[in-house]
Amino acid sequence: MEKISFKRLIKYNIYIKLDKEATNLILTIIKRSGLLLDEKIKDSLYRLSKNQKISLKFMKRISNLLDIPYSYFYKHILLITSVKNTNVGIKNPKIPFNFGNINGARFIGAIMGDGEINNQINVRYNNQEKKLIKLIIKCAKDLFGNLDYKVYLRKDKTYQLHFPKIIGLIMIEVGLKPGYKTENSYKIPNFIFKKNERVKSTLIRQFFNDEGNVRIKDRRLQVKQTSKIKISKRLCREKSEEVSHNFLKGIKELLYSMGIYSNISLGAYRDTKADWELSIYGKENLVLFRKKIGFDLYEKTKKLDESIKSYKFPSAPRNKRIEFAMRKFKYVEEKKGFVTKYSLAKGSERSIKTAVYYLVDLKKMKKIKETERAKDEKGHFLPRKYKSN
Repeated sequence: MEKISFKRLIKYNIYIKLDKEATNLILTIIKRSGLLLDEKIKDSLYRLSKNQKISLKFMKRISNLLDIPYSYFYKHILLITSVKNTNVGIKNPKIPFNFGNINGARFIGAIMGDGEINNQINVRYNNQEKKLIKLIIKCAKDLFGNLDYKVYLRKDKTYQLHFPKIIGLIMIEVGLKPGYKTENSYKIPNFIFKKNERVKSTLIRQFFNDEGNVRIKDRRLQVKQTSKIKISKRLCREKSEEVSHNFLKGIKELLYSMGIYSNISLGAYRDTKADWELSIYGKENLVLFRKKIGFDLYEKTKKLDESIKSYKFPSAPRNKRIEFAMRKFKYVEEKKGFVTKYSLAKGSERSIKTAVYYLVDLKKMKKIKETERAKDEKGHFLPRKYKSN
């Protein structure tokens, strides 16, 4: 759900504190109306008159009883919390909570990255980079309002950010699930796929901030997720794109919508768990990632730049290799009328060896055909010539 209003939260034990204007209005209307009220309403009205919290369920009854729209309460809430006897929660909440923007996308990405919603519905976020901790705090305030939080420095020198339970209840309504990520295999909420590139890229950026690894040796970006599985290692390898972690499949789809190609493969396999790896290869893909997504961390940005600069030639995306080869083939064919391994190597900015591989693959797929092979004056064969079918 993109926007979370009171109607979505009414089923939980959630409490609010209203300002004096709203409190006086409710008490005045009831006093003048002469309504016969039951004991539960009287008790809640007494709490209201003493500037104490009331439940969302009571607010709903008052809204229906006095014909006061929810939108009126939105403007007069001082606090919303899941705890009746404390004031830990969100002050001056920004209701309805809107997740269809960059703040919503970043917060979702953070929970799915180094964050969690545990079985007690508490939201936590762990990271060794203080910059990212501050970034998520700012994001949460912009998204929810002036919320309470705590930051702990753990023994392993990482920071742990704690949010109140009310945040966990809201995130469940967004579509996330409490518990271990390996067991519930999170999905990206559907509304994210309908958003513009800025929103999509923010979610991906945050996830790669947390989980992304820039591998300079083989020039690729990689993220991993673990999930429980009930099938054999062989099937995991054969159907990795189908049976892998739902969140990685969602990331792949978002990347594809932005013109960035990636693939998912099986990493480590052990008993009932599998590590899934999403990899981004190729100079063009890395350049697009740098331009449209990027990192908030200097070290990862530096490594990404090093990987891009290390390419001698522009690269073809690995899972779009044939399309790339065919595109370059037609480009050369239009200029010369035919294609040889030498002209294809020059036209695609590749080595002659790579151009030969392209020609072999295209011929096997019956996308091209070999024309009559000519000889020179001494009877030696000239380079093979090809044309598209």
